[in-house]
Amino acid sequence: MDGLIDPLGWLPWSGDFALSTLYYAEYNYAGPGSGTANRVKCPGYHIINASDASNFTVSNFVSGDGWLAPTGVPFRANLL
Repeated sequence: MDGLIDPLGWLPWSGDFALSTLYYAEYNYAGPGSGTANRVKCPGYHIINASDASNFTVSNFVSGDGWLAPTGVPFRANLL
């Protein structure tokens, strides 16, 4: 991530709508803007590992292997 990324990683919401139910995760960020020390402090924020991140790949999260390829949309089925 570039250094222009705010260390908070997000913009304040108006009020607290959805803050108690959101799931915001970061995996394997690198670069000047990747530091997580000042990220948002809400229950839904997580720094995840490769095992957790694999749950959110095209292959696992939306079962895209079977239906996305025929559409011609470029994608990566799994983590790099």
